[in-house]
Amino acid sequence: MDIDIYREFIVLTTHKSFVAAANELNMSQPSLSRHMSSLQNELGCKLFYDTRPLSLTAAGEVVLKYAGKIVGDQANMMNDLQELSASDSSRITITDMLHTNNLYYGINEAIAQAKSKFGGLRVDYIDMNSSGMNPFQMVEKGKVDISFETTITMDTAPELEVPDGLRSVLIPEFHGELVIGVDKTSPLSGRQDLCLTDLKRARFVMQANRYNERFREDFIELCRLEGFYPNITLVPADNPLSFYASSVGDGIHLLTRVSMKQYKPFMADLIKQMLNIVPFADKKRYVNAYAVMQDDISRPEMEFVAACLEEHAAARIAEL
Repeated sequence: MDIDIYREFIVLTTHKSFVAAANELNMSQPSLSRHMSSLQNELGCKLFYDTRPLSLTAAGEVVLKYAGKIVGDQANMMNDLQELSASDSSRITITDMLHTNNLYYGINEAIAQAKSKFGGLRVDYIDMNSSGMNPFQMVEKGKVDISFETTITMDTAPELEVPDGLRSVLIPEFHGELVIGVDKTSPLSGRQDLCLTDLKRARFVMQANRYNERFREDFIELCRLEGFYPNITLVPADNPLSFYASSVGDGIHLLTRVSMKQYKPFMADLIKQMLNIVPFADKKRYVNAYAVMQDDISRPEMEFVAACLEEHAAARIAEL
């Protein structure tokens, strides 16, 4: 039933005249009469006595008692929806990556400052693991405001090349030397002279998701430069905890020896319980992580967060 019919009913009971009520409602008297007849048919009761001026029946009194609440509730509902819509515009969405969201001090600090500056700001962490998108696509298609990319390079903390319209900010907490993790019983455990070429016949284990796609591609390219194509096993895992807590037998993990010693990843103890860490002796290779977002940001809350992340990265780069 149209809520407006209750508003018309209230006006009619106020004026006690179809003519006066129709004038106030800016509608014709026959239309108002039809609406009241429809209301009576819908409710199954007579609402007015046939008197001049109009008077309410007992049923009409009951309807009047609730009509104001019905109209008022609708108005309150619309106000709440408008406020919700306004709140939705002040919302930042971030790719949900357990280790990144917890250990990226820069983003935690930036979000805390943004919430303090922009009242009512919502920050949601979105599970994009089954999206089939890489980190760039997640942002380009508007699925999240901030995603994360990880690379392997021969240079320390280079700028990340991103598609037009995007920008990246280095995550210093996850920058470090590429090392491997092997089972404690592995013959590679304790090696001090390990070269990448020594692993031509080894089996590498990586998480099976699009988040690691660029990381995987970079590692494959490094191996190709050394004259071989790596044997990679992709393991489905919801998060790094379940991934590193599972035995991989003779598999080799690719890990990061973080440069910023004051940041102790909560997974470090778990990894050390399961694996021995072995560095490469031939060359230094680096793991780099970045926050990715739109370059042209028209939303003040996102511009503020981006500026905070860039300030955080700049302040820590000297420590690298």
